[in-house]
Amino acid sequence: MKSMSSRLMFLIVVGVVCAVAVVWWFSMRRDNQAVNAGESMGDFHRVTSQALEHEIRDSLPLGSSPDAVEAFLKKRGIEHSYDKSSRTLYATARKLKGSTIITTESLTLRFYFDEASSLKSIDAKVNYTGP
Repeated sequence: MKSMSSRLMFLIVVGVVCAVAVVWWFSMRRDNQAVNAGESMGDFHRVTSQALEHEIRDSLPLGSSPDAVEAFLKKRGIEHSYDKSSRTLYATARKLKGSTIITTESLTLRFYFDEASSLKSIDAKVNYTGP
């Protein structure tokens, strides 16, 4: 009876190790895939949230127009929408470096514009989704 429970425990451990290996393998495989040229969303899985935020802040100085911000985001493949009533542009870059099949790291941005339609500030927040 004891040898039966030992074998069962061994099989459970082997099964768990195999499952973890498969998840890891698919996660690494996804990192090596290229994004299709026709996709509108950018491919950020090799970019950290800190590097992307730094690039955005360097490329979009305060005083930039909403059109300039939208053009940059569109060129970079970052999802975005503009709310004219609050003069706020919302943007999200998904599946940043560190994301896996189970969890996703995203950078959410808010671009605030003044009455003259000049960029006055940028808020950035890193979000993690998953179980």
